[in-house]
Amino acid sequence: MRTRKMITACCLTGVIASLTPFYALAGSPEFAYTAEKWASLRDNKLEYDEIGDLIHEYNSTVLQNQIAYKEYREEDQDDIAQSYYDAAEDIYSNIEYPDSDDSGYAGRLSAALSSELQADKLMEQGDNNVSDSEVIKLGYDQTEMELVKSAQTLMINYWTQLYNLEKIKSSKELSELQYQSVATKLTAGISTQAELLSAKEAVTSAEASIRSAESALSQSKQSLCIMTGWSYGAEVEIGEVPEPDLSRIGSIDLETDIKTALENNYSIKIVKKKIANAKKTSTKENLEETLKSNERTASASVKNAYQNILLTKSDYDQALQAYELEKKNMDTADRQLQAGTITPNAYQQQKASFSNAETSVKTTSLSLTQAIQDYDWAVNGLASVS
Repeated sequence: MRTRKMITACCLTGVIASLTPFYALAGSPEFAYTAEKWASLRDNKLEYDEIGDLIHEYNSTVLQNQIAYKEYREEDQDDIAQSYYDAAEDIYSNIEYPDSDDSGYAGRLSAALSSELQADKLMEQGDNNVSDSEVIKLGYDQTEMELVKSAQTLMINYWTQLYNLEKIKSSKELSELQYQSVATKLTAGISTQAELLSAKEAVTSAEASIRSAESALSQSKQSLCIMTGWSYGAEVEIGEVPEPDLSRIGSIDLETDIKTALENNYSIKIVKKKIANAKKTSTKENLEETLKSNERTASASVKNAYQNILLTKSDYDQALQAYELEKKNMDTADRQLQAGTITPNAYQQQKASFSNAETSVKTTSLSLTQAIQDYDWAVNGLASVS
């Protein structure tokens, strides 16, 4: 069974403790899912379509927010404002103003004035408070969705890095063959020591690139696993990312989606609720200007996300065309190798070209999946407002 992290509620925001490998608690009760669903979430394979549930059940930030929200669930705007007033009164009641002839007068006076300023700010926050339990819940929901989006992006990046690592390894193999070829020519007197050194440096550079890519890949995997609830160093299989849904692109209705995006947007919902809560005219006017700005920026964000889909789709189509050409060239090279009409080096060069074209299809496919994902998230509440 998979290794999870222990959750310990120690204060208002909660504390995520222990990375000790053991079967940890989820955020939801056992009846929240079927036994089959729990088994899938608790195995040691991370699937793309499980990310949302894993973030909800095991992500430390989400679990902290769930604990914290219990304290705010029944509180309205006045209750939250009162918490600022109470905190301010606690500070006021503990301020001690020194006499001018007391030792350390300057330092003690500075501390007292600093406390007074802190309390005054808390009182001002209470007067200007526009938050309530709904605002806090929307903020926590937004955070959770942003974490899901980030984890999906990280999984896509993981596979992109993996495919690029394969490309670098293929390049290293070709560099080694070229080095061997130069070494053979040097022995025959038709190459130079400088050319051999240059070929050797190419091999060394490829080896360094492999080490760097492997390190980055490992870091991406660890970050992704920790986000979704595993302990550091856990043995986890990363499932593949789904192919891009090409039919989704053709069905997009941009104008309708922009309207939906504005209705769903978490930041806009929060500002609207704060406007409804605002008691001061100046506060309400400032929030209304913020709302207008957010709506303009969110609309532009959706349009940009759509344009990115079209650009990425074009890159994907070009990669497919290049792949088909290289596949034909590879088939020709295979026949030439069997007939003995192509040199080993030329064959390996063609093999490397084909491998690079194949990798390009895989990585642009991932980029297209990412672009569609980003667009869908923009429509479903996460369009940027800044």
